[in-house]
Amino acid sequence: MGIISRFLLLLYSLAVGAVVVIVGAACLDLMPANYWQPSLKFILAQPETLAVLAVMLLLSLFFLTRVFASNSKTVESVARDEIILQQGQVGEVKVSIDAIQRITERAALTVNGVRESSAVILKGGKGSPITVKLDIVLGQGFAAPTVSENTINAIDKAILVALQLPEVPVEVKVKDITNAVIERRQRVV
Repeated sequence: MGIISRFLLLLYSLAVGAVVVIVGAACLDLMPANYWQPSLKFILAQPETLAVLAVMLLLSLFFLTRVFASNSKTVESVARDEIILQQGQVGEVKVSIDAIQRITERAALTVNGVRESSAVILKGGKGSPITVKLDIVLGQGFAAPTVSENTINAIDKAILVALQLPEVPVEVKVKDITNAVIERRQRVV
């Protein structure tokens, strides 16, 4: 829902709330009948009353359609905080989104030809609780399709080992191509 819709919903809610309080006070005899009956007769006799009722009916229909309308922008929303990997009688196994993001970025950096990586974890689709969108900086002289395929395989393997989630959808996008050589420390065995 956009900011304008939220503002209209606020005004509409305040108006309906005020009407409910007034009608409730009249029903509970908190307001004497000689006080509200002449005011009600005056309000009902005004032609503007029908205009206000028509606007409120249109706003009601507008908000009703907004509730049931699907918005294509919110289909792929970024996952928040953590995901539940397993839920049972004993408890839940949760993993933070930041941890999953670090796993995918580190796995991508192990692939030959990937210089930098940045991952975004999205809410999953049909078969998986998450979807990974990865932006990489490709080293010059490496083939993008080959590096992308190797990156997807490395991420799948890392997520399978760490989270036991098979075949997580991964979308790799080459953000830049660089000729800078990355310096990696030599491992002493």
